Amino acid sequence: MVLDVRRAEEHRTARIVGAVNIPVHELPRRLGDVPPGEVWVHCAAGYRASIAASLLHAAGRTLVAVDDQFENAAKAGLQLVAGEL
Repeated sequence: MVLDVRRAEEHRTARIVGAVNIPVHELPRRLGDVPPGEVWVHCAAGYRASIAASLLHAAGRTLVAVDDQFENAAKAGLQLVAGEL
């Protein structure tokens, strides 16, 4: 699953199809809301994703931290949605 740790406003503007949005500042108290299985965690540039990856790793989760610009998601072949939810 893809976990988007950007702010809710950023997620509403543009997002990866199917991504779950839990802003990084909410993640410590919402770890139980992250669906089971491998987690691909991203933000806008990689900084917040690295923080989230540390929290998820400490919780014993299998993860991939995406350390790249969000703008490159479409170039990588990921389907994006723009606009309000």
